[in-house]
This record gives sequence, structure tokens and C-alpha cells, in this order.
Amino acid sequence: MPQRVGWMLLVLLLAGCKKDAPRPKQPPIARFFVDTIALDTANRLPSRFVLRWYGDDPDGCIVGYELRVNGGAWAFTTAQESTFVVPFAPGEVYKDLVFELRAVDNDGLRSEPPARLRVPLRNSPPLCRLDPQALPPDTTLPAITLFLRATDPDGDETVESLYVRIGPSSPWIALEPRHTLLTLVPEDPTASSATLLYSDTRLVPILRVPIPLPLNDTVRFYVRAKDQGGLFSEPDSTRPIYLRRKTGDWLVMDSWSDETAYGTLAPDMAAAWGSYDYWNLRNPAQRPPIRVPTWLHIWRLYPRVCWIGNVTALPELEASEALIESYLVGGGRLFLNFPLPSSIEARSPVFRFGPMDSIAASPQNGVLAPSSPVSSQVSGFPDLANGLPYFLSGVNPPFPKGTAQVLYTMPNLLQGNGQPWPASGSRVAAAAFPAASPGRYTQVFFILPLHQLSGDRVAFLQALQTALQP
Repeated sequence: MPQRVGWMLLVLLLAGCKKDAPRPKQPPIARFFVDTIALDTANRLPSRFVLRWYGDDPDGCIVGYELRVNGGAWAFTTAQESTFVVPFAPGEVYKDLVFELRAVDNDGLRSEPPARLRVPLRNSPPLCRLDPQALPPDTTLPAITLFLRATDPDGDETVESLYVRIGPSSPWIALEPRHTLLTLVPEDPTASSATLLYSDTRLVPILRVPIPLPLNDTVRFYVRAKDQGGLFSEPDSTRPIYLRRKTGDWLVMDSWSDETAYGTLAPDMAAAWGSYDYWNLRNPAQRPPIRVPTWLHIWRLYPRVCWIGNVTALPELEASEALIESYLVGGGRLFLNFPLPSSIEARSPVFRFGPMDSIAASPQNGVLAPSSPVSSQVSGFPDLANGLPYFLSGVNPPFPKGTAQVLYTMPNLLQGNGQPWPASGSRVAAAAFPAASPGRYTQVFFILPLHQLSGDRVAFLQALQTALQP
């Protein structure tokens, strides 16, 4: 009986219980990681900035967020941060934006009210500097390359224009921001003329301006940048640079280890060619750091280039392969006077751009006795000889390419031990690539130091000038 009463009481209790009504779904909350950003000038953000946010849902999960700016349309995202780049109108320096954020949960509910954040912005001026590793030298022939590096705290994409100025009082020359490697060349390198501006390694000018480069005088070049909001960078400038005027059709480049070679040849060159321009590559103050485009633009001012150097300068010649090929393709004519060391590698660029394809593996380092002949193989070029009172050593004659013309040979070349040179070995002292016209050449490569040879060097240089006619 007591057990039955207990069951009856339990049934009555259960019958009297009511199920609670379901609770309504709770909307999510959304927050920015910062509540406020100070509005004073010093703490304003640049126009490129990052915002971060988060959300929470008490009875579900967050599936995404919606953002809007200044009451505009809501944009959905699943990210919790984003980088914003805000454009500024010309002349506009300060701007405030109101960002609103709401989270969206798995039931489609949104935060109410949305989180709000006022973002104070400022337009920062860009920065423009000349690359310190590519500055023009103190003294140069009339082709100047400027390597500009422009940045902007608001994002480099906001740099709208670059500017260059020739001297402190000439007008600024406006350029598109992609023209960061700029070369200035006078239209007429012998007199006051318009200036041609080249971009990167292109050989067609992007601009012709009526502002002359001051030849045989010093000048400073100035650069600056402007951003999309119209703010300018502080100007940067080169040191004063002396621009030499072009005086002749020959450019003589001297990479010999001392002044001996040029000191000996200078009177012969003057007698044979009249005016020419001399470029001393031993002097760091005369060396533009970029071969292409700077050296190439200098070379292109001259129909003929003569480059003399010893074995220690051969790596610089090898590094100039692209320069030499571009110059020759453009119609230039080249005389190279470099010895070939026995250590030269078979894959040296000299064997790609030069008229020879190799030197003998053995024997090496031949010698020429005093007065030993260096015999011409073509009409118009005089015979020469070893002009030293002792043996000329370190001679490594090359094998010419099949398309090359042999200009000089060494019939009495000896091995270093004094034995005759093998009959199968090369005795070539100079070879050339023929041009389209008979008796004309595009490149002449002479492996014996010209200044150490006797004979009529003036006649040789005159013949060279005729043979290297463009």
C-alpha cells in the first residue's frame, strides 16, 4: 500500500510540471580591437592602415562580418583584419572615416547596434632618394644615369609622379613613376642642345626637353616625387658633376694598370685621329657604376671605341659582354687591345663576342724576341714588331672563328723555353669581324700591347680608322 501511494504522488507531480518556453536566439556582438584613435595630428594614421576586429555569439557561432564606411553599403567578409588604402584628393591632408562593424552568426542574426570606430587619417608626403650605390661620378662624358628610389608611407602605389631637374633653377621635368632608372643625354654632345631622356635600358628616348645639359661645366641634378594627394617629397640631389663635351669621333678607354700604355700611344693617336676623347678607367671619379645603360649611352655618342687594358683588366672586359653586343648591333665599331692570359677559361665571354673562339691548351705563354716581326696579313695595315729591348712574354695566340679575318700573325713566335712554336699552333696576333663592305670591320681584337710594338704605329691607327668606318 505505501508503495502504491508513492507511485500515485509521482504521477501527480509529473502531470503538474510545465515545459519552459524556448529562449529567443541572442544576436552576436562585434568589436574593433581599438575603441578610439586619438584625433590629434601626431597620432593620425597614414592613408594605408590595418584594422582588426573580432566577434562572439553566446548561443552559436560567428560565420562572418559586415563592414561599411561612412554609412555606405555593407560588405561581407570572413576575415578578421584588412588593409585599407584611402585616396586623398589633391591638396587634401586630413580626412576622418567612420567604420561600422557587425558580426553575423549561424542563425543569420547581426550585431545590434554595430560597433563604430572613427579613423583619423593624414596624407604623408612621399620620399624620393638617389640610390647611393649608383651615383654618377664626379667627372663624366655627357650621359648621366640617375637611379631614383621613391616610397610613400601611405603605400608606394600612391606615388603619382617623379620629377628631375637639371640645375637648381630649371623647370622640373615630370615623369611617370615607373621611370626610376633615367639617363639624360644631350641631343648634340658637342654643343648646347636639347636633352633626351631614356628610361631603364631602352635606347629610344621617352622625352625630349629643351633644357640643355651644361657641357664643359659643373651641374647638380635634383629629384623629387609627388603623391596622389599632391604632396611633394623633399628634393634630393647629386653632388656637382663636371660634364665633358664630346670632341672627336674616337673614344679611348684606358684600363692598363698604369699610365704607360696611354702615355706612349697618346701622341700617335693625336697624329692619326686628330681630336678624340680619353676615358681613364683607373680613376674611380670617372667610372659610372652601371655599364648598361650608362656606358652604352656614352659609347653610342662615338662611331668608334678603342679600349686598351692588360691581363688584370680582363674581368672587366668579360663583364662588358652585353655592353659590347648592344653597341655593335647599333652600328658601333670597336678596337680591343687586350692580352689573353693562359688562365682564360674556355667559356669566357671574350670567346662569345670576340673574333676568336679559343687559345691553345699547349703550348702556352709564348715569347717574342726583340724586333721579332708582327706581320700584316691584309693590305693597308703596316708591319709591326716587338719594340721592347727584351722578350715580350705571356703571348697566347688565339684560334680565329671561321667568320673572322686574320689581320696580324707572329711568324717567329717561340715557346717559353726558347723552342720553336709548333707548326699546328696558332700564330694569330690580331683578328677581326668583317663588315659588309670590303676592307671594313666591325671589331678588331689585338692581343699584343700596341704601345710595346715598334713600326709605324701612326699608320696602323690611320688604317684602323679607315677599316672601322661605320
